[in-house]
Amino acid sequence: MLECSVIATDLDGTLLGRGRLLTERTRKALIAARERGIAVVAATARTPRGLAAVPGLAETVDAAICNNGAILYEPSTGAVDVRRTIDADAVRLLHERLLTALPDASFAIESGTAVYAQAAHIPSRPDYDDPWHRVDTLDAALAAAGRVVEYRLLDRETGPAGMLAAAGHVTVPGVVQWTWRDYPVFEYNAEGVSKGGALAEWCAERGIGPASVTAFGDAANDVPMLAWAGRSYAMAGAPPEVAAAADLRAPANTEDGVAQVIEALLEPFAPPV
Repeated sequence: MLECSVIATDLDGTLLGRGRLLTERTRKALIAARERGIAVVAATARTPRGLAAVPGLAETVDAAICNNGAILYEPSTGAVDVRRTIDADAVRLLHERLLTALPDASFAIESGTAVYAQAAHIPSRPDYDDPWHRVDTLDAALAAAGRVVEYRLLDRETGPAGMLAAAGHVTVPGVVQWTWRDYPVFEYNAEGVSKGGALAEWCAERGIGPASVTAFGDAANDVPMLAWAGRSYAMAGAPPEVAAAADLRAPANTEDGVAQVIEALLEPFAPPV
């Protein structure tokens, strides 16, 4: 672990265990790494609010890359740095094309501090106290949000596979698409946004190169980060394209896989008993 200056990790399906919670073993492993002078960076599709809602997580990370790389969040201060947004005209064109293919889908706009969404998109029982605002039209959402960090499209009835078949090919200039194999949502950020790009920027600002970074992930939006890091781990059960982007494999998140790897990497430097 001597060459490791940064541990970057995805959250859902990677760092967090059952119930999308931080286990005590994983919490202790992250603290041990930080005590060795290693920075811990969360890299997630979640908003800053979604990260802050995980009990004990904010206290164990130095920084967080949120919304797939569009936002840098400082948990210690609560500062939200929106680094890239989508042009409103691009959002309108994207919205039009997607609804042509998926007419029953509902949309949401993430501003970085709140969500503006059609009623069908708003969860009946949110996982945390998130500021959801109901809107009926895209123009109303754009006006209320002021900026677009992320555009989301949800179609529960069609499902993930059906959405990909009907509209996985839909794109417009200026945006990048993220899809999930088990969740009926498309997410769109500004072109150039990725966890890998945001992590590279964060590290460069501190004089850290990829050789000193260890990364963990389990999904397609983790691929740029896994490919960039000097040492990378795909979680057990990750799709083939994710596993192919990583150097190594880690046990499943339900087995504290990230903690197991960190413990093994730190073991040579543990004080003698």
